[in-house]
Amino acid sequence: MTVFLKGGAAVSALAISLAFTPIAAAQDATIQIGGRLMLDYAIADIQNPDVDVTASEVRRARLFAKGKYGNAISYKFEFNHTTGGDFEVTDGFVQFAPENQNFKVKVGHFKTHNSLEEEASSRFISTIERGAFTDAFGLDRRIGVSVGTGGDNYTLNVGVYGENINNDDPKMDGKAIAARATYLPIKTDETLLHLGASWRYRDANSASDLRYRQRPYAHVLSSENSEGVLSSGRIINTGNFADSDNFYGAEGLVIHNNLWAAGEYAILDAKGSGTNPNGSFGGGYIEGGIVLGGRKTYKASGGTFNRMKVDNPFGSGGMGALALVARYDTIDLEDNGYTGKLDTVILGADWWPTKQTRLRINYFDADATNGAAESAKGVTARVGFDF
Repeated sequence: MTVFLKGGAAVSALAISLAFTPIAAAQDATIQIGGRLMLDYAIADIQNPDVDVTASEVRRARLFAKGKYGNAISYKFEFNHTTGGDFEVTDGFVQFAPENQNFKVKVGHFKTHNSLEEEASSRFISTIERGAFTDAFGLDRRIGVSVGTGGDNYTLNVGVYGENINNDDPKMDGKAIAARATYLPIKTDETLLHLGASWRYRDANSASDLRYRQRPYAHVLSSENSEGVLSSGRIINTGNFADSDNFYGAEGLVIHNNLWAAGEYAILDAKGSGTNPNGSFGGGYIEGGIVLGGRKTYKASGGTFNRMKVDNPFGSGGMGALALVARYDTIDLEDNGYTGKLDTVILGADWWPTKQTRLRINYFDADATNGAAESAKGVTARVGFDF
């Protein structure tokens, strides 16, 4: 058995290694222990009603164990804690990928196969927050089974799912089916072009309807500092009305040396329950950026962003890498009597002292139509590292 230690996790690694000792006697197994910490801070000016918000939070504090058992089985179990929240299970799955076979089966708790950004780790996306549509349309982790295949320039994954394991409200239980395909028509040392599409069908438990809502960019604005101005920090909200929906997403990414551009657009068709009318909504983003002292990288097996390449890390004779990004993000929940539209401009700068350390700052300017407030402007910052 091979054990890899990361950070100061020797005690946890020892406990897990002892648990795996009987298995290791029969077949070689590996264990890797690690985690991440992300601390957020935001200053925002919300207008009409007017309020100044200053807030901070532990956005993510995660610890994971992952590894392999033999050549065909891999696993990952990860737990997360946030300010004001309980410990939750994020990833918790086992994956079977037999040698010399071009397929894999994943069983457990993991994300539905949707969206370039949603499939990427929060460590590697270009802005502090993902596209507004990913949250508004409820892309999340669920208990499920998926089957996938892929090669050097394509991926295809299909899965069936139940509810999120951390959901403590039985009214929100439901089922989902999701699929995602990606293709690389161009893949050279200098240039990569990614195209992708995904679909998800979801239904709600009969005791509760689905709703669609979004905050004015920064997650930290959901804190108690904005309570009484925005409901749970949300600036637009349709209210509960749908018993099922279909999500359709398209995505594109270009990386050329140290430049990149990416975009996604999604349509969600929601079926109203009872006498509630149906709703058709849309959302997406487009962004472009440059990396000085490094470059964006791509994970072919996942069809999404990977860890930043830092040419000369800080402390090893260099100054790290600096990434600059500009993004326009939109979410439109206005249809058939449902209201709420949010347009956001984000300007961001990220300093990567090393490939595992990131200091980030985003300026955001969000304008809402038919929302709980007219606009929100501010700056949000994050200190993050993984180990």
